[in-house]
This record gives sequence, C-alpha cells and structure tokens, in this order.
Amino acid sequence: MQRITNKTLAKASGVSVSTIDRIMTGRLPVKRATVEHVLDVAEEIAFHGVGVIRSRLKTEAPHCRIGLLLNASTRRTFLDMADRAHATAEGRHDIRARVLTRHLPRPEPEATVAALLDMAERCDVIACHCIDHPQVHAAVRDLCRRGIPVLPVISGLGCPEAPGLVGSNERELGRTAAWFMSRLAGPEGSIGLVNGGALFRNQGAEEEGFRAYLRQGDSRLTVLPALSSGECDIGAARAVTTLLGKAGSRLRGIFVIGGGLEGAVTALRDARRADILVVGNELTSATRALLRAGPVHVILEHPGLEIMDGAVAAIAEWATGAEDALTGKREIPFRILLSENC
Repeated sequence: MQRITNKTLAKASGVSVSTIDRIMTGRLPVKRATVEHVLDVAEEIAFHGVGVIRSRLKTEAPHCRIGLLLNASTRRTFLDMADRAHATAEGRHDIRARVLTRHLPRPEPEATVAALLDMAERCDVIACHCIDHPQVHAAVRDLCRRGIPVLPVISGLGCPEAPGLVGSNERELGRTAAWFMSRLAGPEGSIGLVNGGALFRNQGAEEEGFRAYLRQGDSRLTVLPALSSGECDIGAARAVTTLLGKAGSRLRGIFVIGGGLEGAVTALRDARRADILVVGNELTSATRALLRAGPVHVILEHPGLEIMDGAVAAIAEWATGAEDALTGKREIPFRILLSENC
C-alpha cells in the first residue's frame, strides 16, 4: 500500500504543504481550528502521522481534572460507564483530561456528600449519578461557591446550582414500558414496580410516565405501590418475592426500574412464574442473555456509554470557555431491545 505523504494530506485538507510541515514539526504556530481540521482529514485517509498531529493539539489544550461519581462497582453497567469516560477523555484533543472515578457502595445521602466533598479536593469539575436529597443539594451548593461545577448524568438534581443533565427522556421511557405492558401482560391483573429508591429523580419520572400512560388509556391493569431494590439484585429479588406474596396469581408483569434485573428474574424462577412479563432498563452481558433466552421480555436501555460521551463533551466545552455548557439538558435517546434485536 502506497504511503500517504504530507502533500496528499495537504491537498485533501485544502491547506499548503508548508502548513502540514509546521504541524508535523511544531516549529511555527498554526491556528488550533486548522490543526483540528487537518486531524479530522488525517484520520479519514489513515495518514501515518495522526498521533503526531493529535499530540500537537494536546500540547496546547487546557488541563482538566474530571471527577466521576457513579453507583456501586458491583454493577457492570457502572464499571463500563467508568471505562468509557476514561477512554473518551483520553481520546479528546481539545483538553488534557484526567478522570478520577469513585463508586458509591450504597445510594445514601451521607456517603454521597462525603464522596462529592472528597472529589472536590482533587477535581476541577464533577459528573455524578446520585440521589436527589437536601444534603446533596447543600454539598453541590458548597462546591459551586468554590468554583467546582457539578454535572448530573442519567438522573438530575433539583437544585439551581446543578441545572444541567446528560440523560434520556425518562418520562417517555416509562410510558414506553407501559405501552408494552398494556399489550403483552393481558387485559387485567396487577403490575409490580421495582425501583432503586425514591430519591433518584429519573426513576421517579419513569414511574410517573408509566402510571400516566395506563391511567390515560383506561387500562384495567392495576399498578401496585413501588418497592425498592436498593439498586442491587438481592434487594430486587426480595421486592419481587414480596410482590408475588401480595398479588399472587393476579401478578401479570413487573417493571424493574434501575438496577436489580437479574435478581428479579431469579426470584421469578424460584417461584416458577415464567408467565410474568418482565420489562427492565439495565443492559449488561448477563441481562442481554436473559433477554435472548426469554425470562426478560423488553429492555429499555439507558445508553450509559453515550451518556458518558456527552458528559465528557460538555465538560470539554466548559473547560475551553463555554460557561453555559453544563447548564442545559443533553438528551440521549434510550434504546428498545427485544430478543430479536439484542
């Protein structure tokens, strides 16, 4: 295969050969926008010096220490999200980013506040998936006064100091779950809801959308009071066992909001209730296998990896001067997965 030369890259980029030479050698300055454009073209045509061009941008890029606070590392979803954030930040050429990740063992106010304050000592900005609680609001307010902004991911925070969000349309996701329930769970009976806890705003919006859809459609399905999984499989299994005890043979479906989908399926298997429709939104290799095999019928996936991409992009914009980059909502569409397309 013929080697792509500086001249070829110059022609493809619409710049002079001398400009390419300056970028490659670093002898004279070249506008950042020009270098970014040349890098895009170089990547497209597989130019051999892509690494050199990227390093020129890195040299001029601002440093940014990103704190990433996520739920427990025992859930594969959050390990994958952390890995994606590190890789995405490392791959950017507009900032020289370092990501410091912290996983919360339990979604509790005190632990969340302690983690936020600890990360603030080492970070310039924090992206977090955490509960919405007055103690958390107070911590975010303190960080804001110290010049350390907080960007919620997946689930928002109800305080003016953290107005931004990178996540999906949770109310729409809940309505979509109810659409499947209304068509697949039978004309009447009981539906159980298992969530990670009342303090996650996104999960509250999903439940609200779910109930609203069935209510507006005059459904004869009865939605039972939500039970908490504590964002773990053991808690979800316990919640499903409770639902089976309360509703018995009338239980037609379960919507698992947040973590614990594997635990919910385990409880149904132990009870030999393969007749119950299961809808969840946690996608891992294990839950994908359950979807293919049949115990799980629908997964409405939070696109965690793409949410990490969006969060890092927003932080990069903020670090390079866009002060409002962390204030709006960046909506990443959720995915509908069935056994036939997973």
